[in-house]
Amino acid sequence: MSNTIHFDKNVVKRFFLLALPLFRSDIKYRAYGLVALILGLSLLSNYIGYMISYIARDFMNALQTKDHQLFQWKLFEYLMAFVIATPVVVFYSYSEARLKLMWRRWLSHRILRKYFQERAYYRVNLDSKIDNPDQRIEEDIARFCDETVMFFLVAFNSTVQLLLYISLLYSIYWLLLVVAIGYAAIGSLVTSLLGRPLIGLNFAQFKKEADYRYKLINVRDSAESIAFHGHERHEFTRTRQRLKVALANLLKVINWNRNLQFFTVPYNYVLTILPTIIVAPLFFKGDVDIGVVIQAGVAFSFVINALSIVVNHFSTLSVFAATINRLGSFSEALHQSAQPEFSKLGIEIRSGDHLSFKNVSIWTPRREQVLIRDLTFTMSQNSLLITGPSGSGKSSILRAIAGLWTSGNGTITTPDLHQAFFLPQRPYMILGTLRSQLLYGIQRKAFLDSELVAILEQVRLLEMYHRVGGLNAVLDWPNVLGTGEQQRLAFARLLLAKPKFVFLDESVTAMDQSIARSLYKALPNFVNRFVSTGDADDLGQFHDHILELHGDGTWRFI
Repeated sequence: MSNTIHFDKNVVKRFFLLALPLFRSDIKYRAYGLVALILGLSLLSNYIGYMISYIARDFMNALQTKDHQLFQWKLFEYLMAFVIATPVVVFYSYSEARLKLMWRRWLSHRILRKYFQERAYYRVNLDSKIDNPDQRIEEDIARFCDETVMFFLVAFNSTVQLLLYISLLYSIYWLLLVVAIGYAAIGSLVTSLLGRPLIGLNFAQFKKEADYRYKLINVRDSAESIAFHGHERHEFTRTRQRLKVALANLLKVINWNRNLQFFTVPYNYVLTILPTIIVAPLFFKGDVDIGVVIQAGVAFSFVINALSIVVNHFSTLSVFAATINRLGSFSEALHQSAQPEFSKLGIEIRSGDHLSFKNVSIWTPRREQVLIRDLTFTMSQNSLLITGPSGSGKSSILRAIAGLWTSGNGTITTPDLHQAFFLPQRPYMILGTLRSQLLYGIQRKAFLDSELVAILEQVRLLEMYHRVGGLNAVLDWPNVLGTGEQQRLAFARLLLAKPKFVFLDESVTAMDQSIARSLYKALPNFVNRFVSTGDADDLGQFHDHILELHGDGTWRFI
């Protein structure tokens, strides 16, 4: 990877696809106005710096000639220039920070909107090429906005400085300009050749750091299970291995930066004396005074810095290129997932007044294995239990019904899924109050507290209600509640929603059998039809149909 990622047409294309939409959006005039303000302040700041170079020249000449009156006047001009420059520089930095903030807010909203459209957040996790979407949304967007603004202003300021100081440099001594252009060109070429591997290494570093962070989050979320098993040593070893991989790649980055600095450090050292060496013969002849020598040094440094963007910023440029690739590929994946034709590939989903399958074969998302072949049935009564050994495809059928998995062929006819309710085996616990937990995913939001408490009592969570402190309690629910309590809380949502159709994916496996049976007995009073996955011995009595999966792709519908 490190040898294949570099600045190319693909990086440039991705950059413009990410950058240009802001200036075509509903806040484009604010963006243009802020950019214009920054550029205006930049021009003013550079012009003040240009005039200061003349003040500095005369200031040093007055010092050399011991002209006390001129020295005091130039000192006054120096101080006035500082007074004028201070608010210009402060508001320039402030406006730059505001532009970065506005861009990050807008781009984050744009990416998040795509992320939550057409279940893209689910589909991108099935794409092995897209790792750590959380990092790309949180870190890469911020880095992209900051570095885009920074490099744009570096390029603009460099252009302005070139226009201001090239003529000044040429007027002092033409050889200064020739040496500056040649020195910067050679430096940029050598830096590009020496530093090219850094782009790929920085790209890899983002992934490895994110993998390490993901492992730490995994340990935090699975702390109780790890503690029960007593596998701290194993988890320490696995976590340390992720850290080792990240640090090993970071060492490569450090080593390449060291190699690059063996060129850039002496390159910058020579700059401090190079203009003086060139102008010194003129000074010794008496053709120029000491003020001109100092002014030549200032002008030379500005021209060199303007021409040496690659030399001075290559490490940051390599990180920027990696950021563009990561964020650009992520945006492309989200765009592909949001396309209507994306969801139409493979299994066809039709709307109807019943649930039926016609010659449906279901594959894993990457088409590595066929789970079920030519499944055909019609759910003519009110309930269906899907049963079979682990890995036979029970949950995959529900994923296909929901449109999450489309790999395969055949036709599935479903009732209106907007009026359906899905209960996964591992319920989703949102960040919020107990009340918001109960009302999550329910269209009707107006419930009396007494109604909510009654539902909690029906799913046998009244003790939990008192234990946590009532409906307004805000806790870390995944860690406070046991898995069985979470499943009962999800069941309470179902009873409140009263949907027309329900899909339950082994949603009572962590409950006591007596509680699970009582909930299934009550279920027909709240919903018209439901489909479950689970064990036939435990749940078969509560269902009209049974679909047996044999684990080899074959099946039997009863």
